[in-house]
Amino acid sequence: MAKRNCFLDIFGIKCFCLIALLLCSCTPKLDFGDIDFEPQIVVEGWIENNSRANVLLTQWLPLYSEGKDVPAMDIPIKWAKVTLSDGEREEVLVGRVDRDYLSAFVYTSSVIKGEYGKRYYLKVEYSGKTVTAETYIPEPVEIDNFMVGKCEDDLYNISVTFRDNPERDDYYKFFSKVLSDNKRYLPSFMGTISDKGYKNSVIDIEVNRGFKIGKTDNDVKYTPYYELDDTVMIKLTRLPEDAYLFWSDYENEIMNGKNPLFPSTTNLKSNINGGKGIWAGYAKDERMVIIKKHVRNFKNE
Repeated sequence: MAKRNCFLDIFGIKCFCLIALLLCSCTPKLDFGDIDFEPQIVVEGWIENNSRANVLLTQWLPLYSEGKDVPAMDIPIKWAKVTLSDGEREEVLVGRVDRDYLSAFVYTSSVIKGEYGKRYYLKVEYSGKTVTAETYIPEPVEIDNFMVGKCEDDLYNISVTFRDNPERDDYYKFFSKVLSDNKRYLPSFMGTISDKGYKNSVIDIEVNRGFKIGKTDNDVKYTPYYELDDTVMIKLTRLPEDAYLFWSDYENEIMNGKNPLFPSTTNLKSNINGGKGIWAGYAKDERMVIIKKHVRNFKNE
């Protein structure tokens, strides 16, 4: 009887190890019977002037129901090889856990930083697949001034003015960060614009509070405005046209309420070859706005 128990114990340990090995595999093999689909690698990556590159990777899996496929989940990819090149140097990005992002994992460069006018090439290798993309960082545009105004009881808005070159087509995106709430910049709600919609060379636009996808407290209703004691970082970026098209589609998804938790990145315009998503270069200019202090016009010296 003792031998039988010992055999059962060893058999149980082997089964446990086999199950653990399957669960911990870097590239899980999922059996969906006769269903045939190809998981998509989704990229959200960017590089800014004087900053390191950041790349978020997820694997989009479809869910089939009554013959229709709908977005099911974006599974973080933590074991990819991500290579960045500026045409002169090449670097393999290092992955790390970062709970500030929805995927909770980000790949970053340590040697290569963004420079104006340079092109940057991205290659992602994972599970036998390779996706590539390229972008560039255009010349920056600086914020001329900003103004804080009261719009509702104890709520304030921030307006920013900057100069646009009317002789070329330019694209801009705003990001904002309330220091008491966020450690990273969030895309400003409805903050993606093209200069084609403006007749004057001076653009005046309201910069809304960033919209946090997937991590907003359900008990807290989103507002585009700021509170009296908020310290806000405003970032104006100039970006390539393909990045503008991606973010415009993204904002339309949010506005239309198609998927407020996970916007359908697989349906957005993309510059990723072999995958989905965006690899973007941003020329940035940043300003700090203290709501209580700056409830007046402030001119950049």
